[in-house]
Amino acid sequence: MEECGVCEDCIDVCVEEAIERKAYTVTIDPEKCDNCGECVDVCPVGAIYEE
Repeated sequence: MEECGVCEDCIDVCVEEAIERKAYTVTIDPEKCDNCGECVDVCPVGAIYEE
């Protein structure tokens, strides 16, 4: 797992608008997230992962 580079690819792919930029990282709102995994697939550094 790498540190988020804030490329915003995950923000662009999230149809639920559950991801937003916060300073030097992104945050995922668990109440909006539908666990589709698109952000995991698009993250170029593997900073987003499923638990």
